[in-house]
Amino acid sequence: MRSVIWTKRQDEIREKSRGLSSFRKGRRRASVFCVLFMLSWILTLTGCKTTKKKTLEIFALDTYITLTAEGSDASRAVKDASELLLKMEAKLSRTNEDSEISRLNKSTKEEPVTLSEDTYYLLTMVLKHSESTRGKFDPTIAPVMDAWGFGTNPHVPTTQEISDAKARVDYKKVHLLSNRRAYVEPGTSVDLGGAAKGFIGDILTQKLRTYDLKKIILDLGGNICAWSASSEVSIGIVSPRNTAELCCTYTLDPGEATCVITSGAYERFFEQDGVKYGHIMDTKTGVPANTDILSATVIGPDGTKGDVFSTALFSVGSGEAKTIAMREHVDCILCMENGTLWVSSSLQGKVHAQEGWTIEYFG
Repeated sequence: MRSVIWTKRQDEIREKSRGLSSFRKGRRRASVFCVLFMLSWILTLTGCKTTKKKTLEIFALDTYITLTAEGSDASRAVKDASELLLKMEAKLSRTNEDSEISRLNKSTKEEPVTLSEDTYYLLTMVLKHSESTRGKFDPTIAPVMDAWGFGTNPHVPTTQEISDAKARVDYKKVHLLSNRRAYVEPGTSVDLGGAAKGFIGDILTQKLRTYDLKKIILDLGGNICAWSASSEVSIGIVSPRNTAELCCTYTLDPGEATCVITSGAYERFFEQDGVKYGHIMDTKTGVPANTDILSATVIGPDGTKGDVFSTALFSVGSGEAKTIAMREHVDCILCMENGTLWVSSSLQGKVHAQEGWTIEYFG
């Protein structure tokens, strides 16, 4: 039987975790539950050979994270990976006053900051993808998220508050200089939460693959990074119409390392006066994105790109999303209200619709 990882609603975890982390991410991912192999310490004896499997759960990046490895180095590998994750969070958290991002947000043209190699690279990639999405993804969206109170006290802001916050959103106000230096223009606030989990997933996967392991499964609050040396892994994508069910599964081939990252507004939203408001914002209007897509999943080896484009594709709607996906060579699954799954043609044979859903290929 093949193992399956799938997305599942976990409101109780979100309530338990409220206030425990300073990291705020400008998007909501579905929490992930691993059906078969997300277990703690397992020793499986086959003849004289011992295969170790280790799972470690920690709270970081404003969510519960599960790191699972299988192989002779499993215990040491997940311990080292957890320590690396916490170091990365400390550098990238906007609300950590000592982080590199906090120092960047206090910088000026006259006094730029010098960033670490990792942070400078991530910022470079985020700005590149912001340009390619024509600002549909923007790392300076933080003032708008704050105005709507996501992460603190969700509410509908006034028209003036939206206008004031929107005026501060422009990725072109973030400037990269030589020697890993950077600065932001006055009033600009960078929040890399919209890409940090994907980037950190990439870093952790690279780190873990230097150990003697047979399988790696990383659940970073719904961002799945997986690799298996010799067996297939089936990764399920939650149905946004019913989060207790799946809309489809993706088959990970042996030897393939990939990330499966989903964005949608079906779990993280609030209601006011009978109207639902999702947390993914239209960067141009400063209000929640009005889209015909229920969820957008990006699949590929680059977690940073997957994080960015899953948000961008969701926010623009199915027509433009398919155009962007083809132009930027992004493999994706767009989940629609009518039960259609728009799937990149490059994923044929690897995506399997569940009952009530049908696949239409594009590209």
